[in-house]
Amino acid sequence: MSLLGTGVLVNWGGVLAEAEADYNAWHSLQHMPERIAVRGFARGRRAVALEGTPTHLKYFMMYEVASPEVLVSTSYLARLNDPTPWTQRILATYVMPSRTVCRVITSAGNGTGGYIGTIHMDYAPDVENAFADAHRVRSIMTAPGVLAFHVLRGDNSLGQQPTVEKRYRESQGEPDRTVGTVLLMEGLDLDTTADALAELSHAIGMLSTTKIVSNLYRTQHVVVRADVDP
Repeated sequence: MSLLGTGVLVNWGGVLAEAEADYNAWHSLQHMPERIAVRGFARGRRAVALEGTPTHLKYFMMYEVASPEVLVSTSYLARLNDPTPWTQRILATYVMPSRTVCRVITSAGNGTGGYIGTIHMDYAPDVENAFADAHRVRSIMTAPGVLAFHVLRGDNSLGQQPTVEKRYRESQGEPDRTVGTVLLMEGLDLDTTADALAELSHAIGMLSTTKIVSNLYRTQHVVVRADVDP
């Protein structure tokens, strides 16, 4: 299955060690259901990185939406400006948050993967163009264990409003970071996803001198609209 819409909110970040258990409970039991209940949201996911990943990249979260404009809609902004007490407490423990509204450039897939390889960088049109090619996408999708592949473009004209949630999220002293180009690869198991991600990173290096950040995550929780509809 490809992504469920033309917009995606991607987030990388970590939390203070003492807040970790509280963060995971909050994100699964309150935050994702709350977000998916907003009109235009279709699916939310949280994934955790392999051991050894820097703290500020430990978690990867993404929300698939009907269009990027959903992420600046009145109903969504109302949520961002009225965080629950639990949300306020958790956001105040965030470490170096990265939050970007993206437009979907390419999306192909066969369900959601147990592992997600993420690559992000500054805006790189050469990389986007190369990996939007249908032949190259088919080649990636036939690699052992690969279930899905997506290319996203960050849109920094959206999602930068000074909301109440943003104030709490930046309270550790680090402003929200954004990214320009994102590639996501979903895989069946650890080894095949790691191999495919390494090949993808190498291919990007052959195409561009743009510095990339590549990490591998294990999917923890997925929530869809049917999970929150009454």
